[in-house]
Amino acid sequence: MHNVEQIQRASHRMRRILAGVIIVMPLINAMVWLFINDLPVDIYREILPHFVTMPLPATTRLMGFLVTMVSASVVIVGALHLMRLFDLYGKGSIFRDANVQCYKHLSRILIWWFAARIVERTLLGIALTLHNPPGQRMLTLGVSSSDLGILLIGFILSIITWVMEEGQRLQEDQDYTV
Repeated sequence: MHNVEQIQRASHRMRRILAGVIIVMPLINAMVWLFINDLPVDIYREILPHFVTMPLPATTRLMGFLVTMVSASVVIVGALHLMRLFDLYGKGSIFRDANVQCYKHLSRILIWWFAARIVERTLLGIALTLHNPPGQRMLTLGVSSSDLGILLIGFILSIITWVMEEGQRLQEDQDYTV
C-alpha cells in the first residue's frame, strides 16, 4: 500500500511539473524570439541555422516564433497526455485500458513530433531568409540523429503499448473466468 501512495504522490508532482511546462514553453519561446537580436552570438548561433544574418526584422522573428511553435505544440499535446496518464496513476489506475490508450497516444505523438521537427526545420529556413534578396533565400531539409531517436522511441513505445494491450486483455479474460 505504501508503494501505491508513493506512486500517487509522485504522479501529482509530475502533473504539476507538466502543467508548468505547458505554460512556460510558449513563453520562453516567445521571449527568445522577441530578444534574439540582443542575445550573445554564442547563444543565437546555437538556436539559428548558420546561414542566418543578424539582426532579424520583427516580421522574421514573428514567423520564427510561429514556426517553432509547430513542434512545441506537439510537445504540449504530449504533455497533456502525460498529465492524463499521471492523473490515472494518481487515482490508483495503473494497468487499465485508459492507461494503455494514453501510451498509444504518446507513441503516436512521438512519431508526429519527428515529422513536426522536419517540417519546422524546413519552414524555419524559409522564414529566416525570406527577408533576404532573391538568390539569398534558403530552403533546408534535414533529419538529425535526435530526430531519428525520437522516431525510434515512438516505435518502441508503440510496441510496448501493443504488449500492454495484450496483457490487459489477458488479465480481463482471466478476471471473467470462473
